[in-house]
Amino acid sequence: MYIEYGMKSFSGIFLSVLLALLLSAPVMALDTLEVFVLRVQFAEEKPDNSLTTGNGTFGTIPDKKYSLDPTKESGKVPYWQKHLDFANAYYQAASGGKLAIKTRIFSVSKLKKQIIDYNRTTKMEGEKTAEFDEARSRDYLTFVYDAIAEVAKDTSAESPFRIPLSKDISRVKRAYMIVHAGASRLVDGGSMGTDGADTPADFMDIYISRDAWEYLMPDSAQNAAVKPAFGVNDKGDSVVNGLLIPGSVLDTLRTVMVVSEAASQDGLNWGVNGIVVNQIGRELGLPNTYDVVKGISRLGYYDAMDFAGYCAGNGFMPALPAAWERQYMGWANVREVRPMAGKPVTVEIAAAGSGLGTEIVKVPLNGSEYLLIENRQRSWDKDGSVSVVLGSTGEDSATTMRTVPVDSLSRVFEDSICVKGKCNENNSKAKGLIVGMSSYDAGIPASGIVVWKVNDWYLRETLQYGIANFWGGDTLRDHQFGISLVEADGVLSIGKTFKNALGEDTYDYGSGTDLLPHLRIPEKDSKTKFDTVKTIGPKGYANTATTMGGYTGLKITAAVPKDARKEKTSNAFMGDSVVNFAALKISVTISIDDGSIEGSLFPRELGLNSAVRGAVLVDDPEKAGNKIIVVGSVDGTLQAFNALGDTLYVADTSVMRNTLTRDSAKVEVPLYRVGASYGPLVGMASDGKDVYSLHKKKLVKTSFAGGLPTQQEIDIDSATAGPMVLKGYSWFASKGKLWRNGQWQKLQDDFVARDMAYCGDPAKDDRRGEDANGNKFSAPNGNKFVLVGDDGRIVLVTDFFRSKAGDELTTGWSSWTINSLDKQRLRVACTDMDRDGTDEIIVVGSRGAVAVLRETAKGLESVWTKKTYKRGAAGASGLKDETSGIAIGDINGDGYPEIVFLGDNLVYALDRSGLPIAGFPVKISRGTPVVGFMSDPLLVDVTGDDVPEILVPSSDGLVYAYTGKGKPVADQFPLAAGSFEYQDTLGTIYPMSIFVADAVPDKKSAGPEIYALHRSSISAFRLRQANGSAVESPAAWTLPAGGNERAGYFDASKLGDVEKRVAKDEITEFFVYPNPVRGGVAKSRFEIGAAAQWATLEFYDITGLCVFKKKLSDVVAGRNEFGTLDLKKLGSDVYTARLKVKFKSGKTKQKLYRVGVVK
Repeated sequence: MYIEYGMKSFSGIFLSVLLALLLSAPVMALDTLEVFVLRVQFAEEKPDNSLTTGNGTFGTIPDKKYSLDPTKESGKVPYWQKHLDFANAYYQAASGGKLAIKTRIFSVSKLKKQIIDYNRTTKMEGEKTAEFDEARSRDYLTFVYDAIAEVAKDTSAESPFRIPLSKDISRVKRAYMIVHAGASRLVDGGSMGTDGADTPADFMDIYISRDAWEYLMPDSAQNAAVKPAFGVNDKGDSVVNGLLIPGSVLDTLRTVMVVSEAASQDGLNWGVNGIVVNQIGRELGLPNTYDVVKGISRLGYYDAMDFAGYCAGNGFMPALPAAWERQYMGWANVREVRPMAGKPVTVEIAAAGSGLGTEIVKVPLNGSEYLLIENRQRSWDKDGSVSVVLGSTGEDSATTMRTVPVDSLSRVFEDSICVKGKCNENNSKAKGLIVGMSSYDAGIPASGIVVWKVNDWYLRETLQYGIANFWGGDTLRDHQFGISLVEADGVLSIGKTFKNALGEDTYDYGSGTDLLPHLRIPEKDSKTKFDTVKTIGPKGYANTATTMGGYTGLKITAAVPKDARKEKTSNAFMGDSVVNFAALKISVTISIDDGSIEGSLFPRELGLNSAVRGAVLVDDPEKAGNKIIVVGSVDGTLQAFNALGDTLYVADTSVMRNTLTRDSAKVEVPLYRVGASYGPLVGMASDGKDVYSLHKKKLVKTSFAGGLPTQQEIDIDSATAGPMVLKGYSWFASKGKLWRNGQWQKLQDDFVARDMAYCGDPAKDDRRGEDANGNKFSAPNGNKFVLVGDDGRIVLVTDFFRSKAGDELTTGWSSWTINSLDKQRLRVACTDMDRDGTDEIIVVGSRGAVAVLRETAKGLESVWTKKTYKRGAAGASGLKDETSGIAIGDINGDGYPEIVFLGDNLVYALDRSGLPIAGFPVKISRGTPVVGFMSDPLLVDVTGDDVPEILVPSSDGLVYAYTGKGKPVADQFPLAAGSFEYQDTLGTIYPMSIFVADAVPDKKSAGPEIYALHRSSISAFRLRQANGSAVESPAAWTLPAGGNERAGYFDASKLGDVEKRVAKDEITEFFVYPNPVRGGVAKSRFEIGAAAQWATLEFYDITGLCVFKKKLSDVVAGRNEFGTLDLKKLGSDVYTARLKVKFKSGKTKQKLYRVGVVK
């Protein structure tokens, strides 16, 4: 026996060593898959049917001089035994010696029908395409049933369904593979592709999963040897979900692999190794990774579960499974790394399957997404050679080895190419069967570092259907996939459809430019120069962002090894040459920008879903200058960590979570509770020292003094809003009552408060004294609370609590109902909007209404009410109520507070007149709308200009940032602070809550930190561009409800001085927008210097005729707006708009503006 390498020969000693490595089972305990091969042929076609390849029996595929996988022998036992030997060697390499394939091949069974009877090619009259496709699926399942039934007729002890199962059922599984006569339709048409396809009745190679049996009709399954097994599908219908074989050792046959006897067609020699490997992968639990809806490759040649990957090397040399599959199966050890700012992590990554060290590196992106980095090498030899083990189709076990340079590997399997009688002969093509390889990645396009993005949420949703990637329809489209390749060159071509010069669809399956490092070589006459691409950064088309575009700051850099072997390949998509740098070990450095926090242990899994506003920060009594973050879960559990995410106490319990692995292993998530849970959480607040958590039936005070948390509780009736902590007291509401600690005062019996805010002066001290009866009392001086309910009622309370419990409590309060807010869920805050020294009440409804109220001697009165904002039911998303909170602050530096709230995919910022300031509202997403926030926006400087920006936490896992001019902040945003999981109903939303604080000592984090709670995880980042004193800015609103106290109060008196306005009868601003008007709908805004009786807006055409008029009453000093202007009746032209204002002084002023209308 000799090894062929050009004209050289070597002793067979090396061969025996290599074969031992490739084919021998390891000594360690390993899993075994028994594959029982059932060979099935059809009734012979007489005459031969031109719609199929062959006549339905084995060995009748026309011989086109296929030197590999010769079709004359394709139905025989040795032929299939050696193909399964290849699969065994392949999976031992892929699994690191943890899996063996054991094969048993049974005698040929013959069906009574021809193949065409199971695979008609034309539609019946009036039959729709969908009906035709479903009918073909049913016919295919009928074929599988008939094949199983024919085999099951054998009731002897040697029947494949009666041979006893292994006693070691945990490690030895059995699977069945039908090998049927005929060619695979995979390459029908040969090298001409679909243009040359002429046998549409050939079968595709399909894995029959449990769900596929639903297509088997009971009236087509009447054989006594096999009975349909019934179950219930996800629609509640009774369907077939397997087969029952009387007398079988199986309970139910659920899955079947189906493979054609050959793949070669129409002169194109194609191997079945890849098909067999892929089908076994499906049986092992691996999903298809191509887009099963569009039938397009998603991972290219780099994965055996993508059809491009199992077709590598013309189907003779399938690629290894990608990193995620090997991780999922437990075949590869994965090293997880978390770099810090200034502390990158460098890992030497060994070639996949080589066993030479770390083969997969995991880098988390957020709670459900991560990168997997691996080293894929075509050759494991220093000189770049690949050894191919060849066997005959006969019963002999003799093998030969063809060793060739990897760049010439195609000469082993490619056909001679003939065009118009002129042939480019390939005299080096191998013969027989390929039964082993020295590198099972030899068929991939190039060698180097592959970076994958993995979306665990998506995979959890799709794995149950045996798929990892698919076109998500109009909702997810191609924006979400389970596994995707980060194409290093930034040319996102894999998974896309292109047209060639003939107008035909063409695709890119990957090339050397998709890997790190690589160098593109320009054409000789080109002046273009390329640098070696070594890095994938946080931005650009090739990036480390999350699926939703969330910024991570991560950078992946692959070094060019000193001893690297240069591989020169072609760029399939761009057409130029590419140099890759091959080495069995490549150093990769994972770094992160300074948005990270030194020593941080975030993101951290909490084990329980967090509550809205579910965190407060308190001083650490044991470490001066340090903070403790206390996190509240929906169920009322409180957990505590330091500001870096480290634990403070020993976990006292845990919850179990499923991992995304083949064996669905569970992982224990410890809970670091500060005490027992007291039931569902209503809210949390803190005075900076203690934590007050409000539960439905308890108010709990948690103190951290002394090193261990202690708790005090107060029994209450059903709490509905709060708590708020002010002046040493905790305030909260229950039905008809306002509470201060354990005391309460009565409000209206049927009033149910849902939110509350403080509207007094927090600087004033409490009053103390005795009443007329000599009872001592303590009353907060000037404390005023606003409580809002779901029925539009707004209650202003002035409290006078007596200190003796049980005494009658006195209070002053007034109630006011805004009819337009009826049935809306209200949010409330207080501030001095116009800087006149009197606080106003700001109310935002869940369905688009906004109001500002003022207290008068007669009670509450409206300053203004707006009803037009797209929020909740007033928007177009279908969401009924948007309950996100309010933020108050000065975001444009004018010295006046603005009202910031969220709508349907919109950010609103209103001025004191109730109109959006310049640049607002801001549309958040130009693609899929972002709706259902349910939490609070914050206002804090993140750019370093000392003017607060708006931070928007979204349920899609991102934090967006916008300037006071309505411009998105690009640096560090949108920030990947949570995880995206698509919800098919707006009734299930998982809000993200964010908190900004200066919680970490400066030596570890120079700027303020942002903490984000989303689902069951918490993450933290440094706002790297922010001013170090951003949290202390009087213009900011850095925590939900304005602070840890949850007071909902913004002290406008701390803002800079504003010029006192003198009333003046003038129009300072007037415009119509958009201009020109398209679609016939516009708005108009104007600003005046004094209050007016009315204002009119008129449109005049070129002849001076008034063609439109609208009047506005109760015009306020400042900015005003004419709402929706219906201009649909106006034709395309330029019009003169006239604003006429009659001031309360009696004077009348007017202003003109030119407006274009386009229809």
